[in-house]
Amino acid sequence: MAAALGLLTLWAPLAQGIGFKPELKQELQTELGPQAAGTGAREGTSTMSAQALRYFHGIENASSKRPLLLMTLKSHEVVSLGGDFMPSEEFQSSGEEQRQKQGQGGALPWGIGSPQTGQSYPVFQYSGMPTLDFPKSGIEYSLEAGGNLQSFSSARQDVKILTQVLENITNGFYLDTNGGDGEQPSNTLLLELTGWRGLITEPMLYPYANLWGKMRKAWIFLGCMSPHENATKIGFDYDGNIDENSGHRIHAYPINSFLAEMGGLSTVDFWNLKTGHYEAEVLNETLLHSGSNIEFGVVLVSYDGRGSGLGDSSWVQPRTKADTTDEIWGIFQSAGFNYIGGLDAYLNDDPTPSYEYRDHVFVNPAYFTARNIPVPGTVKAAPPPRLSVISSKARSWQSFWDTWDEGLTHDQEVEVVTNYISRARAAAAPTEAAAKAHRIDPTHRGIQDGETLYNPIPSYNPTRPPPV
Repeated sequence: MAAALGLLTLWAPLAQGIGFKPELKQELQTELGPQAAGTGAREGTSTMSAQALRYFHGIENASSKRPLLLMTLKSHEVVSLGGDFMPSEEFQSSGEEQRQKQGQGGALPWGIGSPQTGQSYPVFQYSGMPTLDFPKSGIEYSLEAGGNLQSFSSARQDVKILTQVLENITNGFYLDTNGGDGEQPSNTLLLELTGWRGLITEPMLYPYANLWGKMRKAWIFLGCMSPHENATKIGFDYDGNIDENSGHRIHAYPINSFLAEMGGLSTVDFWNLKTGHYEAEVLNETLLHSGSNIEFGVVLVSYDGRGSGLGDSSWVQPRTKADTTDEIWGIFQSAGFNYIGGLDAYLNDDPTPSYEYRDHVFVNPAYFTARNIPVPGTVKAAPPPRLSVISSKARSWQSFWDTWDEGLTHDQEVEVVTNYISRARAAAAPTEAAAKAHRIDPTHRGIQDGETLYNPIPSYNPTRPPPV
């Protein structure tokens, strides 16, 4: 935006030389007023008047968080005659670059649903929500990791959750909000590879396109969670953080709407919660209000504070990280959840070794008690990444690393995950014989007295016509 505005400012005196085709004169007069097309131009062209220049000065004074406004003229409709000014490629690409950053440029690949395309037949055929796509069951994954079973999280959160918190829950249902591209990183892909299924929401267009291409065995939604009980639209900036002034606004629904579309589920065993800095509002609505009828087992939440200038809605008002922490802890306490520890540890800037967590784990005791499973009391995180330190502090830092407790060793985690997969497969094995097509009566004569579909059907008598 800054580059584009700078170019506009430098070239404003030359703007009187921009020429338009004669057939656009009426259109300019309609949009910008009778003086927009001017009368001082040479024959065959019209130049921009002072009113048209004010149009561009308005862009210069607009908020940098809003999309770049362009006049409704196509590039081939701008002509250059003699000394007329012709926009350079740099000038033209500057606006397109911003549109791309805000998620407004380029069409999605065919088959991926979006509110604009309306060309995804699977999406529009199977769901009442225009961007809720059904699971890609029966289709091979398309992962960067290939067929390798590994941790897909940024700090092994998936392994820690599976081996220490969900080790007794197999083939569950997860909810992954703002799930990114579904692999790098992902806190739910490892669960899915062991038999879990779920719903992944992603509000940004290009991560969603990558997510769609991974062929995850989950419902996927181009959008996000609503901060209240109604469907709405939420704005996000280029980094995926909430910003109501952004040019990228996407559909948002409450949890009940999603689950109703997917068959009326009533239990979410694991929720990976990250919504771009309005997690507290989503939690409050989901756990304490419109989603209070849904049973949640474990919630892994990542959050931060919010700056100013993000819009007028209540869920984008400025709030510090400390205040956000207090609000989120209060919501979980009101909903009956226990805090059992943090994941994704990182080092502080203090001269002595200290750390904090980016992710926090809460469990619902009622969920585990109802299944006769011990309630998890703690979760141990992987150590934070090692950083280079001054030699005078090396001894204290080495002691910090040597005494870090991450729960299980690598070999123990491998053993737990291996046993978990075996139990998950056994639990998912069918307990009833599958229906067979040859049990259908080929004679169309119906079931007679003393017969069942499981008994051999007497030979068909061609002289006896089947009933209508």
